[in-house]
Amino acid sequence: MSRKIRRAVLGALLSAGATAGLLAGTAGTAHAAGGPVYAVNLNWINVVDNQDNNSVDEVYIKVNGSTVWSKDLHWNTPENLNISLPRTFYFDGVTSMKIEFWDQDPGRDDRVGTISLSAAAPNVGPNAADLRGADGEYVVYYTVTQIA
Repeated sequence: MSRKIRRAVLGALLSAGATAGLLAGTAGTAHAAGGPVYAVNLNWINVVDNQDNNSVDEVYIKVNGSTVWSKDLHWNTPENLNISLPRTFYFDGVTSMKIEFWDQDPGRDDRVGTISLSAAAPNVGPNAADLRGADGEYVVYYTVTQIA
């Protein structure tokens, strides 16, 4: 099968999955056939400095506005997201991706940081992000792979 046909088939599959909202646990976003398509895996998170006084942050992760994961995380105890969040998320030349990391609070939740990805700056390969905000600091490891 030629590369052009593979891309067209992948584009059609991803678009169909986006319409259904799910494709093997992916974020449901449309993809442009023929352009580059990227897969994002969130690998690890570590609460380096927690916002709460009890050494536990109630962490949740949003991808493009939808909450995809939440868990109480103790200070300086890395969490393997490959195990607890075994999902792959996709973006392409048309769509971008915003991954937000939050600490849930009784009043207003605190956004600790955001990772923004687009075809203009896809950050292909293994990545680390040091996110700081709202009196908290999280270190996040993730991998971006170009799949088409």
